[in-house]
Amino acid sequence: MPMMNPASDSPSTSLPTASRRRFLAASGLVAGHAITRPLFGQDNASQQLHIGIIGVGNRGSTHLKVLLTQPGVRIVAVCDEKPERIAAAQELVVQAGQPKPFGTADWKELLTHPDLQAVTSALPVDLHLACYLDVLKAGKDLYAEKPMCLTLKECDQLIAAADAAPDRIVQIGFQRRSDPKFLEAMELIHGGECGRIVEGRILWSNSWGPLYDWFGKRERSGDWMVEQAVHNWDVMNWASQSTPKRAMGMGRSGFFTDQQPDRNVHDYYSGVLEYESGLIVNIIHSWIAPGGIDREYTQLIGEQGGIDFNTGYLTYRKSTGKETRKVGANMKGDNTTAAFAAFLRSVRERTPAVAGPKQGREAVLTCLLMREAVDRSTVVTPKDLEA
Repeated sequence: MPMMNPASDSPSTSLPTASRRRFLAASGLVAGHAITRPLFGQDNASQQLHIGIIGVGNRGSTHLKVLLTQPGVRIVAVCDEKPERIAAAQELVVQAGQPKPFGTADWKELLTHPDLQAVTSALPVDLHLACYLDVLKAGKDLYAEKPMCLTLKECDQLIAAADAAPDRIVQIGFQRRSDPKFLEAMELIHGGECGRIVEGRILWSNSWGPLYDWFGKRERSGDWMVEQAVHNWDVMNWASQSTPKRAMGMGRSGFFTDQQPDRNVHDYYSGVLEYESGLIVNIIHSWIAPGGIDREYTQLIGEQGGIDFNTGYLTYRKSTGKETRKVGANMKGDNTTAAFAAFLRSVRERTPAVAGPKQGREAVLTCLLMREAVDRSTVVTPKDLEA
């Protein structure tokens, strides 16, 4: 009988004959497993890396397009529940001058491909844990889209699996961890350039909603506090180098139910989160903005200056006598391309990923704390997540 993907009813074809200390410990220097033996020997950069892509919808097709621009990469297999997506992905690969990759609706089949070395995955969040565990069990390196999992229990399962496979690279899809603007800014912040960091600001003002399918279902996406805001909270975790202390918030839903009757995610919320370091972060996250006022930013303000991560501008108080300047000015391309370049480098050189499972867990923890605060419309602490 043909095998099925858990999210699909499409049969596949048969495959031809794989605490603060925690924040500091997951800081990028030791974000992944330190493996010193290169995958291909000294001339590894010239060797072809065989990759499979699980999920080739909106985000997964971006994975595919970026990987096709990277030297020494061959796409050998693609997986999706929709045959038309598989066909489109195969056509992109052929157009790029590579052989037509194997296509399947079942990721377990993809993982048995004899040439497969590494996998990227872009599935709905509720499928992350099962897929990521299967990839590790098959002995493949993994680029795992964020958020890592839906719950802390799931995160702990994945961390345990990654720890049990120390020779595998696992990179969580926080592309900002590879963005020169963010990297240079973080180096300056941690070096005291802005003084003690006291305030953070996060804004998502989206006019391109509602998004349908699993995005509008909390049990599948985790709500927007998890699915989308995880990027921003990862940056705040990275900057503060400490754990969340408490959060408060409130929000509303129901704005788009006339268009999506089964939608049960928030349409708007705002909140405040405090870290053990003393950093206080305000977030406004909305899907009800009319066209023309879309905006997203992540900012930090310290005693001596502040940084807007998205623009790269670093500004100072007049008392410092310093002029505004831009960081990360040498960045070429987008941060998704930079993230995949970092992943490929880690795979080839067997060096730590720029963002590993422990960082993935800390980001989910922060997201869940804010979600709980919004749900309760009151102050909550990490202990409340254990209840």
